[in-house]
Amino acid sequence: MATSEGMKQRHVEKPTSADADATPPTNKDRKIAKAKRGLRTLAVALAIPVALSAASACISGTTAPSQPDSKSSLQLPILAFHLGNIATAALTSLAAWLFWAKGGFHRRPTDLLFYLVQLLLLLMWGPAVFRLGNARLGVAVAVAMSVCLFGCARCFRRVNPSAGDIVVPCLAWALFLAMFSYKVM
Repeated sequence: MATSEGMKQRHVEKPTSADADATPPTNKDRKIAKAKRGLRTLAVALAIPVALSAASACISGTTAPSQPDSKSSLQLPILAFHLGNIATAALTSLAAWLFWAKGGFHRRPTDLLFYLVQLLLLLMWGPAVFRLGNARLGVAVAVAMSVCLFGCARCFRRVNPSAGDIVVPCLAWALFLAMFSYKVM
């Protein structure tokens, strides 16, 4: 019995002067640290897709090789399409972050595919329509993006209803892009 007590004493560490001076973190300190980590992850989750979307806009250029005919009512400046795509990237990234923050990608990892595919399609639409002048490809990309965004909205809504609702305006934008591409054909 004496030996087991001696063993317990050997494993007990004596507090150092640095440990004695440091106070244990309070509940408020833990909440602040958690909030800072959350803001950092949100910043990364937004920055990467927005930067990729801005790069796609730069690749697309500012003039279309084939402008829509004068009877089309969908003549918007190309910059409006680029800004709409950047806003869509930001909103879907925010929705994906909210989904992730509630543990959605850990519980349902296949739902990440909907988000990644729609982001890839969003990045492809501008260069396909404005750089290559291929409106048919633009319609196909926008329709596929709409399907992926619909899937995102359904999947995200199961875990975080706000995340699913954030995707709905992006779905409307993708449908508008499909309609625009169709009118340009």
